[in-house]
Amino acid sequence: MQLLPLSRLLILSQIICGLKAGNENAILLSQVRTLTLRKNVKTSHRRVPSKPQLTCKGPGCAFYEVDIMRCKNQGSSYDTEDIEWSCTANLPIEFKLGSTDVSCEGYAHRHDKYVLKESCGVEYRLLLTDIGEEKYGKEFWHLDSENKSLPRAIFAVIFFAILAWILYSIFKALSVGNWHRNFRPFWGGDGNDGGDPWDSPPPYNKKWSSRGRQQPGWTPGFWSGALGGAAAGYLAGNRNGRHNNQFTERPLWSTGNSGTSFSVPTSDSMNNGSARHKSTGFGSTSRR
Repeated sequence: MQLLPLSRLLILSQIICGLKAGNENAILLSQVRTLTLRKNVKTSHRRVPSKPQLTCKGPGCAFYEVDIMRCKNQGSSYDTEDIEWSCTANLPIEFKLGSTDVSCEGYAHRHDKYVLKESCGVEYRLLLTDIGEEKYGKEFWHLDSENKSLPRAIFAVIFFAILAWILYSIFKALSVGNWHRNFRPFWGGDGNDGGDPWDSPPPYNKKWSSRGRQQPGWTPGFWSGALGGAAAGYLAGNRNGRHNNQFTERPLWSTGNSGTSFSVPTSDSMNNGSARHKSTGFGSTSRR
């Protein structure tokens, strides 16, 4: 009696597999030899929303994206339907492919060995070649795309800390005690005798002059000039970031007097007819 339900389940599974085999939209990846994927084209979908056929990951994606990619079936790894892929694209010589992972929609569920036809897409990473590292520098590419605002945040903290220090120095210098000690009326006297503003100046007092040199009040100097320059650069950078949607080639930052600096690649430099090469990446399969 207990064998009857098991036999029914076995027959039902065979029927389902037969239906999938007869459905031209349900395919096995082991039977797929190549995939051709294009930028700005969506995958087919049945259970879940569609996704782009090509999805770029990594810091290089802000400056270049692959137009077309061709992936070849390199055989299975642990399971007959766990396919490994090699993907090739034509890239500028400054870039190369990293990992190229293929994701397909399971036909009935996420772990179904059958996948929906034309539902596969590739998530790839875009990296720098040696030529790209020489041209653009290595440091910028060590920043992940989610952390590009970190240098700006650090600069903002330093900027406002200096601003607070200068405001505190001004307040301290203009306090009542410092005002009377460091600022004397140009007409002489102590400012309270109501004398004639045209009287001759008082005699030179070495003691007062020495004390004034030892305890000077705040005066404009290096820090105010540095703050002004930093403020101008900060505001100009924010204005350019808001109003300029095209990339501009400019130094991102430099390392003091060492002469080391680097700049980011521009959208123009990626489309100026520079030399290109074939780059290949490798990846595995996932289902969604």
